[in-house]
Amino acid sequence: MTGPEQWRTMEVFAGLADEALAESVLDLPSAEVGAGQEYAVAAGGAACCLVARGRLALTVFAEENRERTIGILEQGDVLVRPLAGWAATGPRVRCFAIDDAVLGLVDDARIERWMEHPALARSLFAVMAQQIAERELAVAIALEPRVERRLLLKLRQLAGRWGRVTPDGVRLDLRLTHQELANMVGSARESVTIALGRLAESGEIEVRNRSLLIRHEVPAPGADEGRTTPV
Repeated sequence: MTGPEQWRTMEVFAGLADEALAESVLDLPSAEVGAGQEYAVAAGGAACCLVARGRLALTVFAEENRERTIGILEQGDVLVRPLAGWAATGPRVRCFAIDDAVLGLVDDARIERWMEHPALARSLFAVMAQQIAERELAVAIALEPRVERRLLLKLRQLAGRWGRVTPDGVRLDLRLTHQELANMVGSARESVTIALGRLAESGEIEVRNRSLLIRHEVPAPGADEGRTTPV
């Protein structure tokens, strides 16, 4: 599925010695999910999944059966199986691959062994805490009444993780369609298209060959070109 050197690039395994890393991922089963395909999170037997490769979207069906994207996962992120009660009575959770993806399937027994390793337990907690913070921010954005404001805040959130700092602002190369952005902010595609036009007219963003440049903050001189500053 993937070599030890690829596992080492993941934050959850940061700082582990070679022997401890090899033992942690020994015989770890995997699942391949092709672009556009769905992975049945609730039906899977794994306690959680590690995204080993690719990118996935996590969605729920909200009011009027409208699909709402609540998170995007990439290499190193953790996908947790919904609680049984939620899976039975709550909105349906759907996970599908944006790009071809590979998931490492972590069962309860392996989780227990990982929890016995202090460094691994701390890293796993840190990764999941960051994901919770991202979801909380997404909830706060969803409470904004104006589509244009929700969209701008969502773009800033995405740029904070996936953007690249440039002299002109933060460039976002996720190549999301207007419909995918609409799913993220809980609006119609047509409304998002109009909102993007207004944000461009106001100078908040600039569209460059399917990439977006968010101009809210320009990095200070000497800022790391490979990472973002808060936007």
